[in-house]
Amino acid sequence: MLGLVNINQREKTGGAKTASSPRPWFRDAMHVVRRVHLFSGLFMFPWVMLYGVTALLFNHPGAFPDRPVRTFQRADFVDTALESPADPGADAEQVIAALNAKLAASDTSSPRYRLVNPEKARYTRDRISARVRGDGQEHTVLYDVPTGTALVTTQTQDETERAPFAMRGLKTAGSLSERVKAGLPKALTRKGLAADDAGIAVGTELAFFVADDKRQWKATYNVQTGAVTGAPADGPRDLTVRGFLTQLHLTHTFPSQGGVRWLWAIGVDAMFVSMVFWSCSGLLMWWQLKAVRRLGAIVAVAGIVVAALLALAMYPVLAG
Repeated sequence: MLGLVNINQREKTGGAKTASSPRPWFRDAMHVVRRVHLFSGLFMFPWVMLYGVTALLFNHPGAFPDRPVRTFQRADFVDTALESPADPGADAEQVIAALNAKLAASDTSSPRYRLVNPEKARYTRDRISARVRGDGQEHTVLYDVPTGTALVTTQTQDETERAPFAMRGLKTAGSLSERVKAGLPKALTRKGLAADDAGIAVGTELAFFVADDKRQWKATYNVQTGAVTGAPADGPRDLTVRGFLTQLHLTHTFPSQGGVRWLWAIGVDAMFVSMVFWSCSGLLMWWQLKAVRRLGAIVAVAGIVVAALLALAMYPVLAG
């Protein structure tokens, strides 16, 4: 009985002590941080997986192909204009020769330019993407400029699905491309900006429907190249799982009008906020674990050093 009385007294004393001693504000704050860290991670899980998996697809173009893939070696380009890999120094010499000829034709007193440090000439991108069409097939070629090799994916279309009006180089008077070239320099000049010419760097496509006597087509017009392509309006969508995921990865910025793209842009912003929050809250949560505080500090410092060294090494590569 005495033991039970002592236990009851200890419980009452402990309870009174707990009730009279408020929890530290930092402990309450960290409790909230941990909960937000947990539930925001659960909510943003689809976005994390999307950007993680699609980053792999972008970094490894041949991974999980959705179409037949072929690898072209240098021997496959024998007896073609691509038989030898690109020589940036030689190509730069040709550019300067053409530049001098152009300037001399318009002004005989213009100075002649020469190439300096030819060993530093380089292409800013190692890989270029090209499309080749013919006989119901469309090939996407990822050509590696330094090595002269290529990765080719092929899509085959039935003859009945090919748009009979498909062509390249179609120029129209008053097209968006022409209006940009004519309108932007004039508008910028009015604001005191030097603007002699303009061109579309990253373009868009005009999508519309067109019909003949037999069927309706969904057509696209590339405002940069003048290429017109099309597919049956009632046909299946030509968008594979891989292509859909990579397009989701690249979809960004808020459109001028609302809609699902605007909502997706909110998701992209939420992903940014979440990743910054996870990083900061993760540091706070690690600091509370005294048993791994020293080891965690070593790992964190190592990560910072490695990232900084890689960034410094990449700067001259990107800056040229």
